[in-house]
Amino acid sequence: MAAGGLLCVSGCSSSGSSERSTTSIPPAEVPVRTAEAVQPVAISEATGVPGLSAIDPFCAAWAGYAGTVQALGVAASFGDLPSDRLAALELVAAPRLVEIAAAIEASWPSELEQERAVVIDQLIGPYARRAQRGVDALTAAGLTAADLATLSSAWQTSLVRRDPQDAVIELPALDGELQTTLDAAARAFDAAVTPFAADPSLSVGDVSTPATDAYLSEHCPDLASIGVGDAL
Repeated sequence: MAAGGLLCVSGCSSSGSSERSTTSIPPAEVPVRTAEAVQPVAISEATGVPGLSAIDPFCAAWAGYAGTVQALGVAASFGDLPSDRLAALELVAAPRLVEIAAAIEASWPSELEQERAVVIDQLIGPYARRAQRGVDALTAAGLTAADLATLSSAWQTSLVRRDPQDAVIELPALDGELQTTLDAAARAFDAAVTPFAADPSLSVGDVSTPATDAYLSEHCPDLASIGVGDAL
């Protein structure tokens, strides 16, 4: 998978030991427990997009980018949402995604200069440009800079709290007037723009960024659990 392509929910992987186990006969006074007596133990997955709190600003920004693209893609594919509700979800994410794209560019590692243009323009660019169109729609609907900051903060909070088992990321409650304006903007955006999952400009799987994949895998290990850097 390319470092920034449309991400799907990554399954849990378990690492097994390479050492072979040995068996022994227990002491006579120790009863042998049968398989039927062993009760399964449920292990819950950690919540939150991995890597958001990384010290490296490039890793933290990439976690926000990958987590946002993944959350929107999963909601579009498996959330069974009406199109206007998906549009509303995307609009909440839009201000933060624009900020994240700028943060990735601002923190770009010098070691990756040869791939900078490809990643910024062809890999991240389609998502950032669509997000900017979302911000423009919100502004046209009457949202102020403070309102956009509120949506950005709400989306970041959702990423921090995201449950990987939920198809639709949960958003914090918004002020009633802001929610009403957001809903109206979402209906207009839904009517004017190709749905997220059907937008051909977001098909970036054929964009090759091997150096960036390698860098993310080596320097941002927390992102491996959401499929980032696994194109190696």
